[in-house]
Amino acid sequence: DATKETVCAEALRKALSEAATKGSLPEDTISTKRLSTIPPLKPSVHGCLGRPNAEDFLISMKTGATELFAKLPQQLLTTLHCVPNYMIFSDLEQDVGDYHIYSCLEEVSDKYKYSHKNFEFYRKLLDLSAKGQDLSLVTSTKQTKEHAWELDKWKFLPIAHRVYKEQPNMKWYIFIEADAYMAWSNVLELLSHYDPDEPWYLGAVFFLGDVAFAQGGMGYVISNGAMRLLHKIWDSEHIARWELRTAGSCCGDAELAAALRDAGVNVTGIPGLYGESLAWFEWDEGKWCEPALSWHHLRAHDVEALWRFEAKWTSSNSDHYVYRDLFNHLIEPHLSATRSDWDNMSSHRIYTGPSGKHEDEDRRYKGEHKWEDLSDREKEELWKELDEDQIKSVESTGKYTRDTRWDELSDEEKQSAWEELTEPEKQAHKSPQRCRAACEDYEECLQYFFMPGRCHLHKKIRLGRHVEAEGAEIVDIEAENQNRTVSGWMRGRIDDFRNQMKPCKPVPEWMDKYAENEIT
Repeated sequence: DATKETVCAEALRKALSEAATKGSLPEDTISTKRLSTIPPLKPSVHGCLGRPNAEDFLISMKTGATELFAKLPQQLLTTLHCVPNYMIFSDLEQDVGDYHIYSCLEEVSDKYKYSHKNFEFYRKLLDLSAKGQDLSLVTSTKQTKEHAWELDKWKFLPIAHRVYKEQPNMKWYIFIEADAYMAWSNVLELLSHYDPDEPWYLGAVFFLGDVAFAQGGMGYVISNGAMRLLHKIWDSEHIARWELRTAGSCCGDAELAAALRDAGVNVTGIPGLYGESLAWFEWDEGKWCEPALSWHHLRAHDVEALWRFEAKWTSSNSDHYVYRDLFNHLIEPHLSATRSDWDNMSSHRIYTGPSGKHEDEDRRYKGEHKWEDLSDREKEELWKELDEDQIKSVESTGKYTRDTRWDELSDEEKQSAWEELTEPEKQAHKSPQRCRAACEDYEECLQYFFMPGRCHLHKKIRLGRHVEAEGAEIVDIEAENQNRTVSGWMRGRIDDFRNQMKPCKPVPEWMDKYAENEIT
């Protein structure tokens, strides 16, 4: 029952805490120009793979009070089990077994926490916690998710300052979320090319208006040098300005970047950070030899799979790995010719019959548009791209032709576009076999997805996930009228893709080349 599960969980956490007592590690020597290559991994006394300079890094892991027990246990058993320094943050300050959970919001001004509308969910959590309620039972509705998102934007900047205040001597501060995973050997190898005394703020760069920021879910890194600059301007005047700005913003990671910019620190993009899970990730030539750094939107199963892969790989191969290695060990063994009740998230080309929608991601159709609907600036820009026939069309008919999405076509244009499709494309939506035939006919297609009345083709490789049949009739895969979702992969083409890939450089060599080209 629930009581026994709670007792077992507490006992497990206590045992892990006692087993994870860590000894001191020698400090790595730092050069202000080029840092020495990180020493190789070595087994620790606790069965973890440790590094001589691991104590120079602090991991900050952010989660929410309602999902604490859903996401944190797996991280404690894997990622955080072998990390010397880490701090866990949630909405509320609390202890979970032997682990202390810090409040993300402690440093936010009371006038916001106890009166601002963004904190309605926070005040609800405080009330339920005071009444001894299980916060994980708070119903996950669209409204509660929106309230949690509004609250989340307030967490980034206070967390950054809190970790520095608690641990001011760390060389690097690494920020991840509880549904993310980082490849530590690759992350530390990359950071060895940067001087932590310099103001570095590293991550996957996105933009919100004129603010360039490191996207929070993919993980980001701030150096001690950058933290010192932020701490210097951490005063009541700046805090008031930052909180006012956060109240009117959508995104906390962008507000952290804005505060760092106020301190004179700008974001620098680094490779290998992705916001997809194993199921969503697209495996292609561009990522094949890139060192894996991070994943996001992971379930406990994914975290466990990545942890086990990394532990096995680094103990029997080398310290580092690239996306090719993950594909060969975690994805390729699960790619079958066909799989029922499965969605491999194909979407590049979509077929739903002559009267349906074709919401292709990569295909465009020729559609006519009125020249007068364009702004003067759009006309000026487009005119430069028109050929002689297109210019004549504009001058004689007032219309021009451009690549257009299916849903932007007129009914007449849709009919014309439908007639131009190949016969396998026209039949693709009728059965799994005909969907596969359309994939075979399209030479770039590596996989397909079929559900009654729909066929999706894709030019890259995705694993996808199991989907429930939801009462669908269980029938033979060969049946013409199939009432289940079916995914399939073109194994011959996938094998050809793998065989055509050039050998990957060792990760340290790849990082050296990257540093030579990108780091100034």
